[in-house]
Amino acid sequence: MARRITDAKPGRLLQRAARPLAPRQGPALWGRSTRYLREVRTELTRVDWPSRKELIGSTLVVVVVLVALSLYLGAWDYLFTFGVKRWLVGP
Repeated sequence: MARRITDAKPGRLLQRAARPLAPRQGPALWGRSTRYLREVRTELTRVDWPSRKELIGSTLVVVVVLVALSLYLGAWDYLFTFGVKRWLVGP
């Protein structure tokens, strides 16, 4: 025969005792906010920022790829629109 761990009757739900709310720990909102901003500033000093030349070069690459991709997709869109109007919709 299985041994019961609780004194509750079988089939009844156990009720848990309510835990008292613990007092809030740690610094207040203002203290946490200033600490966060201080840590962000510290991390930003560790960043290896690109030079102006690298930044301009990377931006130029992004713009050229964006223009090429939009022309490519625009051409396919035009072809599909032309095809649908020509063959499905009619003259």
